[in-house]
Amino acid sequence: MSLGTLLVTSLSLAGCVTTQTPAPVESEVTASAIAPDTAVEVGALDVVEASYQLWLTKGMTEEVTSSGDRYILTYEPGEPFLPALYNLEFEDVIPIEQPELFTVYSAWIMLQDEATVIVEGDNQLQLTNPSYGDFTVFIEDGLIVSGQAVDGSWSGVFRYEPDAAILELLAKEVATE
Repeated sequence: MSLGTLLVTSLSLAGCVTTQTPAPVESEVTASAIAPDTAVEVGALDVVEASYQLWLTKGMTEEVTSSGDRYILTYEPGEPFLPALYNLEFEDVIPIEQPELFTVYSAWIMLQDEATVIVEGDNQLQLTNPSYGDFTVFIEDGLIVSGQAVDGSWSGVFRYEPDAAILELLAKEVATE
């Protein structure tokens, strides 16, 4: 299990961990929640909200490189919240409980915190928060499609669908435990 701990630690984007399934948000995230000197256009904030809502309803697969290893992190909506983290080098899958490992979720949760500094660029947002980390997300067609740590420790590309094969491997792994 130390491998699982190492993987979760190396991919962690946030300082706190929650094991509850995130609930859809009825209200819209607005720039007024951000300090005036760091406010971005509502359109950019809407991208994070739209991406988060799609993550909740469709699921997601992130293909991430971190510390030289390649991972697939995937989630299918439902109860219980049980995403899979697959290490391509070790061909090993583990269950995870931290939604913060998903970049879209982390971006959304960071926008709820007044301490988050947001810098908008050309089709990208850089998010910085001492409690959650520092990363940049890249936007295409109104959705977050990739991201990377500001320090270069990880990068990934995202698609809004679960990886059925990886989730099947996880189901088999969990059934044998």
